[in-house]
Amino acid sequence: MKPGRKLILEAVLIPLAILLAFWGLYYFRPPSPSKKMTIAFSGVITAGVSFFVALAVALFILKRRLEKEHNSKFGFGELLQIIDETDVRVIQDSAKDIVFIILMWGSLSTALVDMGFERGVIYVINFAVMCVMICLPVFLAIGVLFIDFPIFLYARFVGKDGSPGSKEIFLGSFLSLVFLVVVGLVASYSDVHIEAIRPILNFYREEPTVYRYVLLLSGSEALYSLQGMLIYSKKRKLGILLILLTVPLIAYTLFKTLMWTHSH
Repeated sequence: MKPGRKLILEAVLIPLAILLAFWGLYYFRPPSPSKKMTIAFSGVITAGVSFFVALAVALFILKRRLEKEHNSKFGFGELLQIIDETDVRVIQDSAKDIVFIILMWGSLSTALVDMGFERGVIYVINFAVMCVMICLPVFLAIGVLFIDFPIFLYARFVGKDGSPGSKEIFLGSFLSLVFLVVVGLVASYSDVHIEAIRPILNFYREEPTVYRYVLLLSGSEALYSLQGMLIYSKKRKLGILLILLTVPLIAYTLFKTLMWTHSH
């Protein structure tokens, strides 16, 4: 088998084999009876179907990456030929993306297999929303403080042109901000008794201080990106002043959020 095809095949099969081994271990040899994995038939069917969806997404992303690399469009029928013609280093980078997608599918399908379709879907939805509200702004803040802002300062120091913030940071922080605002409004002004979203609403009701910190973190990240993209590009001195005021705010709210996660 040619190296490119082998890398893609390994990127799919190795994480899949690890996941199946994990399921088997916790079903046949759990550390304790209470930790034994219960395999629900409806969950297995859903996980199997969703695997092929995840695989299709991974191959689509691979196809788009190779189209960009070769600067040409091609059909899925030509994918294997294009893989053979592509530099192995490009295939290695694409294989990492495929591994990530399969691992994400594995983590979500584990909930489906263990809890069944209905409870598993509810768990996945709650997990995804909580990640958008908490994990996403935290990761973006770390990226701003330790990658984006230092690179901007270094570029200024060596006399290169560059602006802080990016469209990706803005979109991610804005998405988190929208979710947080909607959850806050629903929890405050609506008498909702839907079991599926109770953990999400409980985050606002039981942790109001941390909710405000994460809300402020998302808002300050969006503000940081807007300052870099809109203000700094036109009025540099004003842009730098605003950015230097916003970055400490991001650092402070990130610290408070991480302290809460550590205590929990």
